[in-house]
Amino acid sequence: MFCLRCWRLQSSAKTSAGQEILAKMAMQDIQVTREPRAVQPRSASISTPSRGSLRSEHTTDDTSSISARSDASVDSLVFEANFGAIRPDLYPRKDIVLQQASVDGSQGRLHTRLKYDFRTSDLVVHLIEAQDLPPPDTISAFSDPYVRIALVPGVDERVRQSSVKRRTTNPYYNEYFKFPVAFEQLRERLLSFQLYDYDKFSRHSGIGEVEIDLATVDVSNSVEMWCDIQRQRKVAGEAGEVLVSLSYLPAAERLTVVLMKAKDLKMSTTTPSADPFVRVSLMVEGKKVKRKKTSVRRASVNPVWNEALAFNVPAEVLPKVTLEIGVLDHDLIGHGDVLGTCVLGAGCSGDGLSHWNEMMHNQRKSIARWHTLKK
Repeated sequence: MFCLRCWRLQSSAKTSAGQEILAKMAMQDIQVTREPRAVQPRSASISTPSRGSLRSEHTTDDTSSISARSDASVDSLVFEANFGAIRPDLYPRKDIVLQQASVDGSQGRLHTRLKYDFRTSDLVVHLIEAQDLPPPDTISAFSDPYVRIALVPGVDERVRQSSVKRRTTNPYYNEYFKFPVAFEQLRERLLSFQLYDYDKFSRHSGIGEVEIDLATVDVSNSVEMWCDIQRQRKVAGEAGEVLVSLSYLPAAERLTVVLMKAKDLKMSTTTPSADPFVRVSLMVEGKKVKRKKTSVRRASVNPVWNEALAFNVPAEVLPKVTLEIGVLDHDLIGHGDVLGTCVLGAGCSGDGLSHWNEMMHNQRKSIARWHTLKK
């Protein structure tokens, strides 16, 4: 019995030892079969890595794939097609400052800025200020200056005029004006600034003018200019000015012409004084249809009439109408000497056309404007 038990104990011990050996061998087989599958060789020299090195290699591969994906997403979402191109808007150029002097620079200075807008094909004029304007020829030491801006030759029928600055000889405007004109045509034009002293009850007296030859200025970039204001030039043949008001009432089909006053009428050397009156001729397509006249003002070169002359004009005929306004010196014997004339209507040009168009766009309103009389 004793031997039998010993034999059984020895055989069970051997069995457990054998099972343990078999288990160890199985574990080694499993480890050997797993490691070659997990390792992906990158070069010709292959070493058998440990389990820790396997984890590091897996981490490196995942990181590289993530960084590649993130780079692709950044390229597709953040960067534009023109990435790396030069952007001029990030490097703005300073304005070019130009000085335009005149022989008689005693009328003050005008400060402006010019630039051509290629997106809208407009010349943009920034009227900034005027300085050291001369005082008016009245008791007041200050004037009420405003500025009219125009391209010569003109590009449209609009009248561009600044606001009136009250009681100052150093007005600050900071106003913008646009002229629709092709960039290639700018070299053929002058930019004109006419400065006036506003007067509610009399004519607006001229302060001075500035003319800029656009052929000498590169407005493709912003150009800041300081210009001396010149005295307004008197054109040969001018014979004074007349203040005329126009209005049209569509319901009554009535055109009303109000002759308000005249200024600085030019007399001949033989007749130093005059007895002026106004004669208005209504013409349709160049043919005189009606004629009316005001009363006579005795011995005055600055007469005041304030008389209204009414004409019946159908609405369909109105675009064909032209008004010829003549100031005459009354003569008891003859028909009177013509001191000066001006023409208003759709077929005219300059102030005569702009005044007529303003009346047409503001019917039922009285539109008054000064007109230069010519011999």
